Amino acid sequence: MGLTDDSMLIEESYCSITGDIFKILPKNKLPFSLFRMNTTNGKFTPASIPGKTILSADKQAIAADCNRGLIFIKFTDINKCRPYFISHIPTVIRDISHSIPDQELAALLLDGLKVNAKKIYTDSVKLYFEDFRQTLIAVGELLHKKPELLWLMHPLLDSNHSLVNKSLSNGIIGASVLLHARDVKPDLQIFLDALFALFLCDIGLSNLPEFVLGKEFCLSLDEQKRIRHHPISSIEILSLTKSLSKNSLRAILEHHERMDGSGYPRGVTNDQLSWLGKLCGAVDSYVAMTMGRPGKKRMPIVKALKILYSEATQYDPNIIYALEKVTYRD
Repeated sequence: MGLTDDSMLIEESYCSITGDIFKILPKNKLPFSLFRMNTTNGKFTPASIPGKTILSADKQAIAADCNRGLIFIKFTDINKCRPYFISHIPTVIRDISHSIPDQELAALLLDGLKVNAKKIYTDSVKLYFEDFRQTLIAVGELLHKKPELLWLMHPLLDSNHSLVNKSLSNGIIGASVLLHARDVKPDLQIFLDALFALFLCDIGLSNLPEFVLGKEFCLSLDEQKRIRHHPISSIEILSLTKSLSKNSLRAILEHHERMDGSGYPRGVTNDQLSWLGKLCGAVDSYVAMTMGRPGKKRMPIVKALKILYSEATQYDPNIIYALEKVTYRD
């Protein structure tokens, strides 16, 4: 088949949508057509007009036909759904992720995580944590089944420092270590516990002013004290949600501890630290070094890894080696 025929085939490919997906889409000025399949001849005819409001009677008919598997969108229009999908990631994963090309799916997952992480890091943990929890569980379950999506997410991570960007980098890079750099794949619950710890270890910093978080040097004694207290603040904030496992909470508390006892907040040593706490600490340090801040360029990957290797009394060398395998790739 020639290129022209292939292009036509792609252009005419359709993806069915469920009633829940239809609910997500705007009914006023939807920028593309929905199509209805004729069960007699298998042909598709428009069920809506781009840019026009879908009237109430049509909404009911389309919703009913969605539940019968008769309403479709063109594959070429899936990317136009992205603005509507990013706030409903669990539904999208459940109902339509199998129809979305992996490159677009990876970008959609990352955008959905960013939207939900921003709500809890900059707005309110109390109001938005449940939405974040459901989103992270849905994404985690999908990544556990399709770990290859992580490679597509790496290049999309934002290296400019913010608590939200750091949260995403911690989570995606840490997930890659767990699924791509170890001999044994962790079971799903262990993986989800790790994701919550990686994404949320810095939530205790969200109460600090942005100008303090952007500082590299010349922190006042009070600022130093508040920053060193943030693992405990994170635990205090997250304990109120009553949603995280003891494994996740322990790793969050430990993510600034070091094997030689030089870390904080408790100064405990290697035999008192969990493996997940060590992983969170290594990933968090790597991400912090490789993110750019005002007045500070991001550190090259090789230099950051060399520093972590050189501090062998603080970090588990096996974890740093696993980190190298997923960050320094040809």
